[in-house]
Amino acid sequence: MAISKQSRSAAPIGSIIFAFLWVVTLAIAIVFYLQVGKLRKAAASAKSKLALYVSPAGEMSPSITPLVSAASANRTVIQQLLRKISLLKRTISNQNESVSQIVGVSGTANQSLSAAGLQTGTPLAAAVKTLGMRVAADRKQSDQYHALYRNYRHRFHAVQASFNANVAAMKAKLTDAETRIASLTTQRDALASQVTAQATDFQNQISTQQSKYVSDLRTQVVQTQQFKQELASKASTIHQLRADIAGARPPSQGASAIEAQTDGKIIKVSPLGNLVYIDIGSKDHVTVGLSFAVYSPQLGVGSGTSGGGKASIVVTKVGLHASVARITHVAANKAIYPGDVIANPVFTRDRNRHYQFVVAGDFDVNGNGVPTAAGRTQIIRMIKAWGGVVEKHLTSQTDFLVLGSPPSTTITPGTAAPDNAALAKMQQQSLSRYDSLQSRAEALSIPVLDANRFLAMVGYYVHPLEPGD
Repeated sequence: MAISKQSRSAAPIGSIIFAFLWVVTLAIAIVFYLQVGKLRKAAASAKSKLALYVSPAGEMSPSITPLVSAASANRTVIQQLLRKISLLKRTISNQNESVSQIVGVSGTANQSLSAAGLQTGTPLAAAVKTLGMRVAADRKQSDQYHALYRNYRHRFHAVQASFNANVAAMKAKLTDAETRIASLTTQRDALASQVTAQATDFQNQISTQQSKYVSDLRTQVVQTQQFKQELASKASTIHQLRADIAGARPPSQGASAIEAQTDGKIIKVSPLGNLVYIDIGSKDHVTVGLSFAVYSPQLGVGSGTSGGGKASIVVTKVGLHASVARITHVAANKAIYPGDVIANPVFTRDRNRHYQFVVAGDFDVNGNGVPTAAGRTQIIRMIKAWGGVVEKHLTSQTDFLVLGSPPSTTITPGTAAPDNAALAKMQQQSLSRYDSLQSRAEALSIPVLDANRFLAMVGYYVHPLEPGD
């Protein structure tokens, strides 16, 4: 009975023990889990510390890699690693051993220190101190480089921002320029189309105008030819009319024209033979000083040397119906008879008729053989005194052109230079006018009388007038 009671009491105790052990195990597991985390952190810290003494290439060496790998796998290896790290730290800090005594001549750490310029026999503490100083210097230089980098990066970002802003502005301007170019291109195309259309229209208009002008020109050419033919016909008619007018004027010679040309007759010759009586007087506006050429009725007016007949007379007394004239010249072997006719181309018995003259050139009226402008003045004065009209210009109404010698171009010595130039210009104009008068008179069918013929036909001689009885 007692045994059974013990058995019954054993079950609760076993359950309590089991529960206790389960709780303890769970707590240990939790503590182990937390410890593993701490160990992992310690391994990471140890690994970072190891990096201070071993290069990244050294971490990959066959002696270090297993320890690092095992440090994260089990606690024992981690503890060993931590102990070795502590031992290494104490060795580095407290021992005066060489680098070769710690890692060997061919070790990774020795090679790294040799690459850093340290001798193999250098004490580890001195090597670490030197490396620390170098690391500090490198870190300081690195910090400077980082500061410069940050500065440059800041400036780069600023420049980049400005560049991006400029790029954006340029893109905007480019877009605007492209828009304007597109607009201008459109306008250019429109203007080109307008210009092409206008050019085509202008070309059509030009072609039309050219065709019209060619047609008009042909019409004008035909009309011009017709006008020329009409002009030639009219010129021929005018020429014929001028010839008819010239024929209607008193002819210069011929027996059939005696009545038309003669101005009067000799009705008596004085016994002394120096005076004659003519059948015209004041009623025929005869004046003293008027001279006539005497012609034979059979030969007619214009016969004799230079058309001057056989004698010349000049009126000395004027009656109502008759006048007395003195004989100034008689040709050799000639004589004046009653019935001879007298004529002067300037004089006309018709009071309503005045012959028109144009006088040009120089004349010798003194018989000294020297034609002068003064002689021309005297000729003009005689024509006006005898009832003629002297015009400056030759027209179809001109009855006679009287031409003397060509105008003189001699300049008087001692004359001032400006006067010489003006005189020369005037004389040149007179010479040009003189040269054109004869051809124009021939074109107008106007009789041309030279100086000798004119003086002979008017009966002018240089003999002085003598009073008659």
